[in-house]
Amino acid sequence: MIRYKNFFIGLLILAFIFQILKFYTFYEEYSDWQYGDWLINYQGGFIRRGLIGELLFKIHYFLSINLDILVFCFVVFLYSILLILLTKSVKYLETSKIDTLIFLSPGFFLYPIMNSEVIGRKEILLFVILGSFVFLEKYLKDKYLLLITLISILVISLTHTGLLFYSQYLVFLYFVISLSRNKKISFYEILIIAIYLLVLFLFLSSSESSKSQVLEICNSIKDFVKNDCVNRGQFFWLYRPVTEYFDVKLTLNLESYFFIYSLSLFLVFIFISIKLYFSKLKSSNNFLDTLNPFVIFLLLFVLTIPIYIAGIDWGRYISMSFFSTYFIYIYLIKQKMIFFNFKNSFFKKRISKNLFFIFVFIYAFTWTFPFYGANSFKFTLKKPLVSALKIINN
Repeated sequence: MIRYKNFFIGLLILAFIFQILKFYTFYEEYSDWQYGDWLINYQGGFIRRGLIGELLFKIHYFLSINLDILVFCFVVFLYSILLILLTKSVKYLETSKIDTLIFLSPGFFLYPIMNSEVIGRKEILLFVILGSFVFLEKYLKDKYLLLITLISILVISLTHTGLLFYSQYLVFLYFVISLSRNKKISFYEILIIAIYLLVLFLFLSSSESSKSQVLEICNSIKDFVKNDCVNRGQFFWLYRPVTEYFDVKLTLNLESYFFIYSLSLFLVFIFISIKLYFSKLKSSNNFLDTLNPFVIFLLLFVLTIPIYIAGIDWGRYISMSFFSTYFIYIYLIKQKMIFFNFKNSFFKKRISKNLFFIFVFIYAFTWTFPFYGANSFKFTLKKPLVSALKIINN
């Protein structure tokens, strides 16, 4: 398994290099979605998605560093931290076929490679924060843990409004960390978190933006964006009414949409779901220990459904849930809070190494699902095969 783990780390490094090189092309062309989204700031007043952009703008303003270079360096920094966190996670994977399939899930770190348009998107901030909690929580004192959790939720929500619907993963991780320290979860903690999330949701949902605000933002960063910024990319959608998102969705083939993404969801989560189903939690909370871990993670996923209703990037949303699930899964293993039982699992049956490698190759490397607007699956070997056939025929 050591060789497998070295292979996993090698894949992570290759994925990191690819993503940095691809984001560099977005940076060079001042792309509207991957690069431009990080420039949204508060120069026109408070606006959703603007927190990180405002911080970068202030650094640019006071230190006279080019804003585009700051964005590029910040995103590279996030990817570097994520690489370290994912590499550290590999040591906690078991010597098993199912953990290999979990790590190589098409919705995990390979997904941006297959769908390069998602590279550099703001969800990377969520992944870095979750991973940092998993591997750095021992440096956080008990009295600061809840405060840091709430601040983290605020940061991701003010950076990307949709990430609020993934805050339950951070909340659950907070509870798990507390239990690992033999702390009881009090009713007041739950109440504080519930009220906090409700207030944050109401605040963000009532924060309407105007075109004049966006125009001021564009003027503040005019040297670092394309012309007509106010009508491009994420800037355009900042001041559009929510109803327009639904209008766009109605133009899609919803029957095909549901089928492609439902099947993709199943294939992405099937192996980690099996692993969780045949497992049991062991913590200082008797009620939590009676619940099947699969049911807990299913509930966490169900709480993300509002973002599927509001948005159309369903492929990204599925990948975001898998990343979040994976980091909590690793933490439970790391703290020895989860135990697995495969007595009745077909994974105990003997499968030849060659047959397993073929299955892994097909499962992880030959297909993917678009991050939005899916009418079919994407087969990654289609173009090379077509090109090869043309050469043969000629």
